[in-house]
Amino acid sequence: MIVRAYAKVNLALDIVGVMENGYHDLDMIMAPTSLYDEIEIVYSSQDKVECDTYAIPENNTVSKMIQLLKKEYSISSCFHVKIHKNIPMMSGMAGGSTDAAAVLKAIMKMEQLSISFEQQLSLAKQIGADVPFCVYSQWARVQGIGEIIKPIDTDLVLPCLLVKPEVGISTPVAFKKWHEQKPLSVDVNLIQETIEQKDISSLFKVMNNTLEPVAKEMEPILNAIQNDMEQCGIERVMMSGSGSTMMGFSKDISILEKAQKELEKKYNFVKLVSIGGRK
Repeated sequence: MIVRAYAKVNLALDIVGVMENGYHDLDMIMAPTSLYDEIEIVYSSQDKVECDTYAIPENNTVSKMIQLLKKEYSISSCFHVKIHKNIPMMSGMAGGSTDAAAVLKAIMKMEQLSISFEQQLSLAKQIGADVPFCVYSQWARVQGIGEIIKPIDTDLVLPCLLVKPEVGISTPVAFKKWHEQKPLSVDVNLIQETIEQKDISSLFKVMNNTLEPVAKEMEPILNAIQNDMEQCGIERVMMSGSGSTMMGFSKDISILEKAQKELEKKYNFVKLVSIGGRK
């Protein structure tokens, strides 16, 4: 079986506080993108997960999902998973999380498991904070540590230019620096309203990410990328998740297309995608 694992982006990310268990209480707006990893999963004599691009750790998200499903549903089968990676690591686009979500759905079909959506989210939460959204994979308000998924009523689809430098951003370090500075608060309600109303001009003005200032301090190249994108005429540039992918938006897709050709000369990962819809 071959399945697609779609990347996500954030158009809003705010940190509301810290829970008693030490996890951050988040308030975010996420959307799926047209960028995806391709995953081949077949029955095998033993469980094996491999990737064509990266050396993935033994205790990776896909392996964790396979073992969790085998334990919870007494599955005796073994699975060989091959991941064709298109989503960069440490990019703020949930590459590992979406692979785990895709494998969950694939094994459900292969093993003919009837698992409710709520139970899928419960399983996903045990693997990682972004996995529940990747199971859902359409416009959503995402809260808590990522397990609270509230659908956003919109069919908005936006073109977006993704640019990622070779460096990544450590999520734990970014959160630590945020605690030291607490640089900005994000009006997630207002951002959601502009998405529901499809008010693109207003959306470009209000969408924001509270981790972006600290990420730029950690890796100044993000400022350089933003400047390069804006020099290409891109109307709004912001960071996804904890980084290090920068997203460029314009109401004129030809501007993004021209910028893609120009920025490909300088950066290794430059992709023009669509965000929104259902994946």
